[in-house]
Amino acid sequence: EDLEHCGGGGRLPHAAPAMVSARAKRRGLTQLGTLGSGHCVQIQIVDEIYDAEAAAAMGLHQVGRVCVVIHCGSRGLGHQVATDYLQMFEAGMKVVGMVLPDRHVACAPVGSTEGHAYFQAMNAAGNFAFCNRSVLASRVRNAFEDVFQYSARDLGLYTVYDVCHNLAKVEVHQLDGEGR
Repeated sequence: EDLEHCGGGGRLPHAAPAMVSARAKRRGLTQLGTLGSGHCVQIQIVDEIYDAEAAAAMGLHQVGRVCVVIHCGSRGLGHQVATDYLQMFEAGMKVVGMVLPDRHVACAPVGSTEGHAYFQAMNAAGNFAFCNRSVLASRVRNAFEDVFQYSARDLGLYTVYDVCHNLAKVEVHQLDGEGR
């Protein structure tokens, strides 16, 4: 049921776990179901509705409705993927004589072997992030069930929407009847 409310059905299509280093995988293994620095699980209350139609579509049409926001990502796995590929890109740019103002802007052409490998690894990290948030959502549901002695379904706990951020995606949208 949650997957119906996840961007891309909770799966980024161009993922290739083989493009993720063993070190990144080891880091992710111990961090599944955790938040990490700057991330949070917040219990919030709807106190004002600005767009009644949009709120109703998301099931948030009542002032006073309790919501839980889960904000986290791919943890050390994603960080290591970025670190691994930034190092590769930085080395490649030095070979061709490019000087960078900041190593964090190192890059490779999307169509290059390196760029394609990074895109696949980044999508694998995005899929790990979906899994991470799913584990956290399950733990939130369990905690609410323990405290309130009702099922998550009876409490109205459901995923409104889950989406990855801080990654690149290839999307096709209809514009004037044409996919672009």
